[in-house]
Amino acid sequence: MKIFIWGMGLIGASLALALRDKGHQISGAVRSAKSRETLARMGFDRVTSDESEALKMLRDCDMLALGLNVNDCFRIMDLVLADEALAKQLVLFDMCSTKAEICQYAEQQHAGANFVGTHPMAGKEKQGPEAAEAALFAGQTVFITPRPGAEDATEKVRTLWQSVGALTVPIDAAVHDRTMAYVSHGLHLTACLISNLSAEVFDATLPVSPVAGSYRDMTRVAMSSGEMWQSITDSNRENIAAWLTQLSERSAKLAEEIRDGRANVRKLFADAELIRGKFMRT
Repeated sequence: MKIFIWGMGLIGASLALALRDKGHQISGAVRSAKSRETLARMGFDRVTSDESEALKMLRDCDMLALGLNVNDCFRIMDLVLADEALAKQLVLFDMCSTKAEICQYAEQQHAGANFVGTHPMAGKEKQGPEAAEAALFAGQTVFITPRPGAEDATEKVRTLWQSVGALTVPIDAAVHDRTMAYVSHGLHLTACLISNLSAEVFDATLPVSPVAGSYRDMTRVAMSSGEMWQSITDSNRENIAAWLTQLSERSAKLAEEIRDGRANVRKLFADAELIRGKFMRT
């Protein structure tokens, strides 16, 4: 197939590499000259930063993958789907970390489009096409949000993701977003809070760093793109706020118990290990 990827950062470029390895023809659009140069060195010479040129290139394509932040997807969807020929021709899917907002937008604004919501559960703290890997999605979950009337498009997108080694799983958009708030979105924000709070004890005169593996592991994702996480947080604000409120309440309760010498830390760790094992399937 001929597949156009609008937004070729880490996720978009990784998908481009994986699909090219499967024999698909890849073209795309990016914002910066630096990204175009990086992609050209990777062998992708049909990449533009001009939206008019992108629309022309799409006329020869079968699929459009949106590798953009969720708040940037809406305008591009409007731009592309305003063309009746492209709206009829293209199977369109996003790769955003939230699903309810974009699926609702597609249903309300582009009900007849062949749109499918997806979320590949893969990534790194590093961004940009230079961090891309063809094997990024191998063995990883890709959530797909079913949409009434788009069964054929959904099957094509599901097959595409499976071809690059992903495990595709259907999920309701609202369930997806609440789940992500508890196992991903809230955690990224908390990593930033942990990192920022550690500034309280930073001592530049100390000859060695006082941190070890726990600090490194718990703050790694704080190195992610703030622009991307602003978009994700805005798109899932109610669920994330609810998670942070619960975290705050539990933290305050634990702090009180520790201060009073009533904290059952053994049980805290035992319960945490049990629940983590359920999620990690270990």
